[in-house]
Amino acid sequence: MEFRQLEYFCTISHLKNFTRTAETLHVSQPSVTKAIKALEAELGLVLIDRSQKKVNLTPEGQAFLLHAQKIMSAASAAKKDMARYRGDSRGKIQFGLPPMVEAYLFPDLFTKFQSSFPDISLDVQEYSDSDEVRNRLALGDLDFGIVLGEVRTPAENEMLLMQDSMSVCLPPSHPLASQEKIGFGDIAAEKFIMQQPHTYQYKEVCRRCNEVGFVPNITLCTSQLKTIKQLVANGMGISILPNFVTGTENIFVRRPLLPNLSVQITLNWSIGKQLTDVDEQFSGFIKDYAEKHL
Repeated sequence: MEFRQLEYFCTISHLKNFTRTAETLHVSQPSVTKAIKALEAELGLVLIDRSQKKVNLTPEGQAFLLHAQKIMSAASAAKKDMARYRGDSRGKIQFGLPPMVEAYLFPDLFTKFQSSFPDISLDVQEYSDSDEVRNRLALGDLDFGIVLGEVRTPAENEMLLMQDSMSVCLPPSHPLASQEKIGFGDIAAEKFIMQQPHTYQYKEVCRRCNEVGFVPNITLCTSQLKTIKQLVANGMGISILPNFVTGTENIFVRRPLLPNLSVQITLNWSIGKQLTDVDEQFSGFIKDYAEKHL
């Protein structure tokens, strides 16, 4: 059994797609397929159900995933602990964020954290979406990550930071701007400007549209929120975004959705992770910051 095989397996368990796994790990898809098959052959078990388009783990795969994640987390902890012998006396946190959080919540958080804990450095990585942050946590590449997702009771490796609502963003001259609230049926004929397909915003908006009975006409997907906002202001389409990224904008109008579309923001760490003193200081600060400022 090779460490590389465990890395591939943990990644595909989160992304549920061989192609995305290969792209994320910067390897070829045949390499991923070969590694997973070799792992299954060694264990004498089928770990992945390939009968459908979306990859899912078998019951045996789910059980093995717990062991693989513990190994990946232990390897990451070992690397971090060995840094002491290289003379790295400062505490260091590997921290991952999706673009929306990195741009709108992180700057003030980082400033206040460095003021309170000058001896702890943050190595911050921006990832394309929350799924990739979760995957990097499972692989042991990150100590903590902030992710966006559906509103639910946080798991044992999650800390609730805030709950927010999404609103329809419209150009000021749009006919729907006169309504106090907007239903999904009201926007069936609109052009949508969205974030990338793997983001929570994209998937949740598409799901709600499908429930009402239509497929949204998505004319552009981009990870650049400033671009989305400016295109909405220019009348090129509408968007649906969390209030925390649009609250100070005056170049377009916002209207609440009916029914409400919520988003939950959590601080996550890997399952089974043993928190160090530095980790405890960081998570404690994040909790206090969220209670006061979010």
